Amino acid sequence: MNLPLNKVFQMGKLLTTIFLILAISNVSSQQADKKTLWTIAWSQDGKYFATGGNQDILKIFDAKTFQLWKTYPVKGVQLSRLKWHPTKHLLAVITQGRTFKAKILDLQNEKWTDLQDLESSFRALDWNHTGELLAVSELEDMVSVYAPDGKRISRFRADVKGVAGLDWHPTKNIMVTVGTQIGIFTQHGDTINAFEPRKVETFLLCVEWHNSGEFFAVGDYGDLEKAEVKLLQFWNEGGDMLKTIDGSPGEYRNIRWSPDGGRLASASDALRVWSKKGKLLAQSESTEDYLWGVDWSPDGKFILTTSSEGRIALWDENANLLRIIE
Repeated sequence: MNLPLNKVFQMGKLLTTIFLILAISNVSSQQADKKTLWTIAWSQDGKYFATGGNQDILKIFDAKTFQLWKTYPVKGVQLSRLKWHPTKHLLAVITQGRTFKAKILDLQNEKWTDLQDLESSFRALDWNHTGELLAVSELEDMVSVYAPDGKRISRFRADVKGVAGLDWHPTKNIMVTVGTQIGIFTQHGDTINAFEPRKVETFLLCVEWHNSGEFFAVGDYGDLEKAEVKLLQFWNEGGDMLKTIDGSPGEYRNIRWSPDGGRLASASDALRVWSKKGKLLAQSESTEDYLWGVDWSPDGKFILTTSSEGRIALWDENANLLRIIE
């Protein structure tokens, strides 16, 4: 049976969308199950770190003793990212789902704040540099910006196939978003720039502005046809590519600049530490227990990671394993 050309095109778009959803949800993580911890974040004052994933629970640890301090139920959803407020003990939490969605936890008052009029949520989340704005991505193509009281300030379309990562500029109220393309937007959704990072269709999973604000790093899943050639790239706001790094057997799931901006930690099949210019400085042993979450301690001396098998690991700045945190 010969289908009309427009039907073939529509089916192709549908198959691409289905593939993207599968890629985003599973991202080569064949071992990902109820154990997986997708995210970890160290509070700015160094007192706590928080983690979560598929375990139906948000865990908060004392960062001095590494003992579990508090837990909060997060039932039936994939907790995909956590972000601490830059000055307060407010923890923003986002899930890939339509029930819990995204909320703000006030640790001091044990109070949750819902983000108003949020129909769904995905995996991108970040506070701006002052903590007055919180940006979240929705399950499809939208980004919403909120005040800390949960009131929505703006909403705009950022990527037609989903926003997997976003990051506010370190000094300005503009953000970079990643999915199938790289987009740079104002807090109100005005487009500053938008471009595709590669000639072949790919999906980017993470993005981080450098502390200087002069450029940002992105990490991707690989090309969507074969899931090969996973890249770490450096770009500036004008769309100029400054550095491309390949050779990783695993996709780049999360990246974080050190507090002083001198080093970049990437979570993949291994923990890797890069210089500001993209030189590999250190790496851990490659493993099938792929890493997901990654974050630096506020003093820049330690790195925390989480993995597909639910392990929380503490490393020194040279990617030497110090301990597994129970």
